[in-house]
Amino acid sequence: MKPEIAVIMAAGKGTRFGSLTAEMPKGFIPFKGKPMVIRSVEALIDAGIKEIIIGTGYHREHYERLAERFPEVKTVFSPRFADTNSMETLYRCREAIAGRPFLLLESDIVYDISALKTLIDDPHPDIMLITPVTKFQDQYYVDADSSGNLAGCSTDKSEVSPSGELVGIHKISPGFYKAMTGSYSRTMDEEPKLGYEFQILRTAKSYCPMHVLNMPRLQWYEIDDTSDLAYAEKNIALT
Repeated sequence: MKPEIAVIMAAGKGTRFGSLTAEMPKGFIPFKGKPMVIRSVEALIDAGIKEIIIGTGYHREHYERLAERFPEVKTVFSPRFADTNSMETLYRCREAIAGRPFLLLESDIVYDISALKTLIDDPHPDIMLITPVTKFQDQYYVDADSSGNLAGCSTDKSEVSPSGELVGIHKISPGFYKAMTGSYSRTMDEEPKLGYEFQILRTAKSYCPMHVLNMPRLQWYEIDDTSDLAYAEKNIALT
């Protein structure tokens, strides 16, 4: 079944942007004149997604106003956002997801719509999207085994044999998500800062494989701070 919903994780404070995020979440920082999260919402709708769930935390009112503008958007607040990480935000979205397959995205990336269309049409039920290793700063490096399935993921390049770097866009099946959240519910108090990437890795090793899809020509960038923003605006061309 092709996913018709998407989840955007947008609870974080974005402290590396300094004063730019003093009064708004980082998803609302404009890229070439348009906030990153609005670019994502419009791209998802254009790709055929019918419902967009945004996991919120810091300055959630901005996303709540966005939901008033786009009928496809609904928000889910993560009350522990200040003391937790992305897996907590994803866990809080379980009732809204309601056992359906979905696309999973981060709020601080810009990307070409071809990434969404490729994941939606690909027959694999669970997919992690990567591109070749090119980025010069902190990144999640991904290792795929000989079958093309997820074998490792680390922010330390020396810990894996990287097949590429994580884009921050995934396709998740109902069974995979249930396994992710079930496991997390048993450890959430001991691991409040757990990132969703590492919970995906655990689930891929213990429950079922996750296919790693490499799109070498994909135009995208993760924008974590003002230097990233300047680089992306100069070098990333989106259709």
